[in-house]
Amino acid sequence: MSYLNLPLAFFLLNLLMLYKNTWVHLMNKQLVVIVIVSIFMMLSLVLISVKAEEIEPVHYAYANYLGSGIYKTTGQHASLISMPFSYEIGQKDKISYGLRLPVSLGFFDFDLTDLPNLDFPDEVGTVTFTPGIAFNYQYNDDWLIESYIDIGYGRNLTTNKGINIHSSGVSALYNFDIKNYDTIWANRIYYARYDGNGYDAKDSYAAVQTGIDVGLPLQYQVFGYQFQPRVFAMAFWYFSEVDFLMLSAKSFDEKNVTLTNSVEFGFTLHFTETIGYSWAGIERLGLSYRYSKNFSAFRLLFSFPI
Repeated sequence: MSYLNLPLAFFLLNLLMLYKNTWVHLMNKQLVVIVIVSIFMMLSLVLISVKAEEIEPVHYAYANYLGSGIYKTTGQHASLISMPFSYEIGQKDKISYGLRLPVSLGFFDFDLTDLPNLDFPDEVGTVTFTPGIAFNYQYNDDWLIESYIDIGYGRNLTTNKGINIHSSGVSALYNFDIKNYDTIWANRIYYARYDGNGYDAKDSYAAVQTGIDVGLPLQYQVFGYQFQPRVFAMAFWYFSEVDFLMLSAKSFDEKNVTLTNSVEFGFTLHFTETIGYSWAGIERLGLSYRYSKNFSAFRLLFSFPI
């Protein structure tokens, strides 16, 4: 899939040139502190190791791009929790910029049905951290253009093998009203790739994503937090196939599953105020279902789902 590298390089070059005047504003004390913390986290991932049976699931490399939440795929005994942390640095005219700090954790032999019994996994199987820079351009009151560049690292703690990850993408979000229903139409195109760190492993994929998020003309309040119910639906088209390695830590049964074009629908509760910290809080809480041939997943959502 190396034919995607040239378009990626062209995209990155143009993106850097587009925002070259903004880089000066990023060099402040807050950025320095956050970058140091990010580097420390990256080094921690390299050094962490646990004693366990060796398991090598491939899909955890894409955890931060396939969607945030808890995954349970058909026939698989591994789940992923993705936390889309971010930090807004500043704004100049119509351009705002910030840091992306998404972290994902993978667990083996863990199912969503274990949650009601508080039967949590004993250890973390995989860790992925892909920090990056995000630029947003508010074209007008209705259109918002988003872009990002991520470079990160992932590690399988059962095999002590690491992977280098990079990704980039651009999005267009259109806000409009249908009578009393406020609506967001989101369109995204993005690319992600990983390479084995010190061993032979690599893969990449690119996708187009489009969806509609509709807010109901209702407001509720619970524990002092006001929220709005919202429903959404979206579709994914993949330029290249995404391969999953489905296995269990106990049985070692392997099954290759290819993720093809898929659809997803669900609902969220959109809070008027972020629960927790601004950079690590919950702005939405919801549930969705994603389906494609040979693949399905229930997702617990903590942010904008599209």
